[in-house]
Amino acid sequence: MELNEMHTDHEQATTSMKVILLVFVLVLVGALGYLVWTANNTPDSTDNSGVVIKKTTTKATTPAATPADNTVACGDKAYAFSLTFGTLWNGYKVKEVKPADNAAIIYCYFNMPTTNSFYATASSTNLAGYASVFAVGVYTPTQWAAVVGTPDEGTKLGSNAGYVWNYSMAQADPDNFTALRANVKNVVATFAIN
Repeated sequence: MELNEMHTDHEQATTSMKVILLVFVLVLVGALGYLVWTANNTPDSTDNSGVVIKKTTTKATTPAATPADNTVACGDKAYAFSLTFGTLWNGYKVKEVKPADNAAIIYCYFNMPTTNSFYATASSTNLAGYASVFAVGVYTPTQWAAVVGTPDEGTKLGSNAGYVWNYSMAQADPDNFTALRANVKNVVATFAIN
């Protein structure tokens, strides 16, 4: 068969041509599948270090909302602390929890809005429509000594004669919180005791 030869209606592709086309299609589908899988399973490496920063300070005021002056209300001014958040955290709120078991003085859960239906109602760590990203715990030195060495003690942020502060990551959060989770270490690095 010549390249420019006219084909009649009864001629079909040869078996070897069909095999070559099938192999080509399988390789193409496999390559595209691999690219999609890689894109969905590659960790987010977004560098949020250049994010605009705003200063946030804890005060003893109403805990549920972020006030207009960007202060965070969580607990008493005796153990107030400040963190600096970037624009990635716009819309965050703080849920204040005083544990009944006296494990800590208070936990401040930093929540971000989410449309994930799992977080539609409030829980012990999040407000309705929000999911907790991380928490800051405030302890007396005695309470801190009792939790040191436990798997969920978190990371110590600072201490003074009366209090010890630490942070811990949320155990579960929405899939779209990857950038927030990666940015938590930048936020807690700004921790200051007021």
